[in-house]
Amino acid sequence: MNALSLDSLRREIDTIDGELHGLIGRRAAVVGQIAAVKPAGGLALRPGREAQVMRKRLASHQGPFPAAAVFRMWREMMCALTLMQTPGLKIAICRPVDQPGYWDLARDHFGCQIPLVAHDTPAQVLAAVRGGPTTLGIVPAPIQSDDSPWWSLLAGGDATLPNIVARLPFLDMPNARARGLSALVLARMEPEESGDDRALIAMETPAGLSRDRIAGGLAKAGLPAFTSAMDQLVDGVHHYLIELPGVIVDSDERLLELGTALGLKSGRVAAIGAYAVPATPGF
Repeated sequence: MNALSLDSLRREIDTIDGELHGLIGRRAAVVGQIAAVKPAGGLALRPGREAQVMRKRLASHQGPFPAAAVFRMWREMMCALTLMQTPGLKIAICRPVDQPGYWDLARDHFGCQIPLVAHDTPAQVLAAVRGGPTTLGIVPAPIQSDDSPWWSLLAGGDATLPNIVARLPFLDMPNARARGLSALVLARMEPEESGDDRALIAMETPAGLSRDRIAGGLAKAGLPAFTSAMDQLVDGVHHYLIELPGVIVDSDERLLELGTALGLKSGRVAAIGAYAVPATPGF
């Protein structure tokens, strides 16, 4: 390749860069038009819509350019535009000193523009989200060995309590310290459908429930079969976290029917959010 052809290719790259930059500006202008017609206030966050956009980009991606880089580019752009619409947006992260990977999960998904604030415990993150309607929370995904399950606090019914609206990572990053970690995103908004979702239901009862009984109660209430069920005993009370397909809001009448079917006279059943199923290798 001679110097003339190399210079020509570099000029072509410069032209492409200018076109890309211009398209980003056009996208920002359209987002501004959308923001102008929406009600003021609240979170300019669409986790279900964002999941749909990323699935399309990953599914249509071809060539040697890394798919993970495409994901980061689009996430960075979408989150910067979200911040434009919600200037006070920030993210409270549960990042214990021995697990810095949760910071990576937040940065990879929400980009470098939205302010990140570290906290030591899920309870501190929950308090930050309850205290600020434009604060998102990131907490470790529940595991069976948790001594005090934070997710049971979401079933209280208070207007300031957030919902679970996303699961991280949506796509594994090849060089992140967060490999093997999983987290959930909290926000004071209703979860929205992406087309492939998992709903989360919290149940509380003094008496234990078998998986077969829970499965039977879901069927009687007209709810889909669970994909996972976790039972944690705290101070003599059983707390169940049930995951099932779809998006279910707390006003869904089937939740009352589930409580009746399970005979929860002194317990409670509550929808605590939903998340878009993360992308899998090969998309």
